[in-house]
Amino acid sequence: MRTVVLVGLLLVAACAQTSCAPANPSAASLTGRWKVDWKCGVETLDLRADGTYVYAIEFAAGGRATDSGSWRLMPGKSRLRGAEVVLLNAIETCSVFGEKTEKASRGDRSLEAMHEYGRTLLLFNPDIQGFARDRGDRAK
Repeated sequence: MRTVVLVGLLLVAACAQTSCAPANPSAASLTGRWKVDWKCGVETLDLRADGTYVYAIEFAAGGRATDSGSWRLMPGKSRLRGAEVVLLNAIETCSVFGEKTEKASRGDRSLEAMHEYGRTLLLFNPDIQGFARDRGDRAK
């Protein structure tokens, strides 16, 4: 039990130093276009108010993939975890290390909502910046 509390305190301290905190936004506040540019390529995600999404990736190694489906918002399970945007049965095209996979797979993809420096991010890997609002999106 002490170990769990200590780990929790360390996470809170780390977030305080980097100005990040778990976020619990409403589904309505998350609708709009999101973008991340990372080792695997440039990913865009359009979360729509009707509970659907459109996803696209321009791979850094060349090529493109697109997907669409349904999404839902799951509340944070603790004070240390933000709400999660879950893309249902979404295509997975990149490894956690940012490499394009040989063959795309499908599964629910969770993106944790975090608040950092006055903006919300949707994180899929704690070591990667994550999705931020696309600057061309009007819904900020």
